Amino acid sequence: MTSALPFSRPSRPDPMPGDAERAPRELMSGPGRCWNVEPRWRWAEARLGGQWRLARVEQWRLHQGSTAWVALMRTGGGPDDWGWYVYSSRTVRRAPEPAPESAAADWGW
Repeated sequence: MTSALPFSRPSRPDPMPGDAERAPRELMSGPGRCWNVEPRWRWAEARLGGQWRLARVEQWRLHQGSTAWVALMRTGGGPDDWGWYVYSSRTVRRAPEPAPESAAADWGW
């Protein structure tokens, strides 16, 4: 919070050590072709804000010339609850599908 903008806050909190890495701009919009792939598994846990959070995997992407897969993941039903993250087994892992009565059921899917 600043005196100039008393109610301002960053749109995304700063990552904590060990958090999933947001895909860099160069990897998402660099020259060359991208391969988009439907996910083999829909639900994942992503390390965000220092804790594991349930996320729905919408799409995988591999950019030409790169060996790094990135995943489009949603972590809630809000307009800012999504992002492209670089896949690493240390920060993104497969999760079982949540029960219908869980909070994920309220995400509007």
